[in-house]
Amino acid sequence: MSRRVGAPLIRHTEDWRAIATLNAYRGLIGFGLVTLLLFAQAGHLFDVVMPDVFRSACLAYLALWVLSLVAALTRTPPLRAQVLFAVAVDVVFFTTLVLAGTGVAGGLGMLLIAPLSAAGMLLPARLAFLLAACAAIGVLGQEALRPLQIEGARSAFVQAGILGVLFFLSVGLSHWLARRAREGEALAAERAGEVQDLAALNRHIIQQMEIGAIVVDADRRIRLINDAAVRLLDLTETAPQNAALTRVAPAVDEALSHWLQTSAGGIDTLQASGRALLPLFSRLGTARDALVLISLEDALRQSEQAQQLKLVSLGRLTSSIAHEIRNPLGAISHAGQLLAETATLDADGRRLLDIVHRHTRRIDDIIDSILGLSRRSETTRRTIALADWLASCVNDYREYNTRAPDFEIIGIDAALCIEFDPGHLRQVLFNLWDNAQRHARRDETPLRVRLRGHHSRSGLFGLDVADNGPGLGADISDRVMEPFFTTAREGTGLGLHIARELCEANRARLAPVAESDGACFRIVFAQAWAGAGEPATSSIHDARA
Repeated sequence: MSRRVGAPLIRHTEDWRAIATLNAYRGLIGFGLVTLLLFAQAGHLFDVVMPDVFRSACLAYLALWVLSLVAALTRTPPLRAQVLFAVAVDVVFFTTLVLAGTGVAGGLGMLLIAPLSAAGMLLPARLAFLLAACAAIGVLGQEALRPLQIEGARSAFVQAGILGVLFFLSVGLSHWLARRAREGEALAAERAGEVQDLAALNRHIIQQMEIGAIVVDADRRIRLINDAAVRLLDLTETAPQNAALTRVAPAVDEALSHWLQTSAGGIDTLQASGRALLPLFSRLGTARDALVLISLEDALRQSEQAQQLKLVSLGRLTSSIAHEIRNPLGAISHAGQLLAETATLDADGRRLLDIVHRHTRRIDDIIDSILGLSRRSETTRRTIALADWLASCVNDYREYNTRAPDFEIIGIDAALCIEFDPGHLRQVLFNLWDNAQRHARRDETPLRVRLRGHHSRSGLFGLDVADNGPGLGADISDRVMEPFFTTAREGTGLGLHIARELCEANRARLAPVAESDGACFRIVFAQAWAGAGEPATSSIHDARA
């Protein structure tokens, strides 16, 4: 942004320092001349022809200088009035000294250049040039008066004219230099204001970032840290500036040391405050002691973002698969139905036709399961009171399953709440219960499913879904969650895989756990809390059992 034309120049303490310097110059001149008078050397040094006038002028000048010094110290009257008074006194004084001496040839007139230059720096141009004009007129006037006052004296108008031109040049040059300097200061002040505004804006943007940001210096001391980093590192301090990084976040400091030693470009996950973080390091400059920017991102959140992108592509793929397969599948199913109505169809033909119908339904189930994978992207988590919700879910399951098992809900606080999509949780539980009916039911023993609360050492809450069947073999426990893995002839092998994907979509985990009797799957929730109340234990049995 350029400075506006005609804008006033900035006035600040440097102007008062300038007039202090001018007063110091004037004081040296005054004391020097009075000293020469005391030692009777002024007449010989300057060839004084009017000693009484010279002496009176020096004493009066010293007295006026004292007044100017007091005014400058008290800063009363204003700066412009003090400069004008001081330079006007100098013009009258030095003109008088030139007249009392040998004129312009004596050299005393050159002492006016410094005060006039100060006037050019501190006063408006017109007023400064007016003082220069007065000084030039005074010098020329005294040269005109010299022959009249002093017998045998000659006028040196040429030298007086040259001195007058020097007065104007000194005023003009000093005013131009001062104006350029002040314009530069004004521009620098504007630029400094813009830089401060940009710095404040950058700090605001950094504080609003969802990615943690830490800036450290060469001594590993924190120069800047945003709110996201404070939250990710679970710091109690709101802004630990100038604190040692090793005290605030030892794991991050260790990762920084490894990066500085190896200059590795790869990103390794680090554990800090119970979170998996992805650090990224970069220097803010080319010097070895330059600041280092540390970016921290929640690994789980980044994984979720990558998973969301994967699910978008998966949803498009599954839609295309459903469209391309179900059209010919529908034609095959319709042809089979027409063939079943043929009266001449023998027993072997009907057996083959039954195989066609059975496998057609199986393919249709596989398509439904694959489409279920894309539903993970439609997650709407809500707060669920788990105990009451489980009782309602069990009742819904028993309404649609005539051979539903006995259910038992134990170890779940009546006020315990979780964050989960209700539709997703219902689908996960129904799938686990269907698997229990398919694999755990034994003819001689009634099937029983236990829904049991579990608290880990880290404080996370999990829901165990266990049956009293034969359990999972050691050879399949590691593969049971893989897609298309099944031990049943009619199974698709996608049920448990879809259930795990739905749990991950709700920031939960589903995995098999060892159980002494039967198979057990545990759902570990990311968010669970309990209000006032005692742990509730309830049993729901099938009245038809």
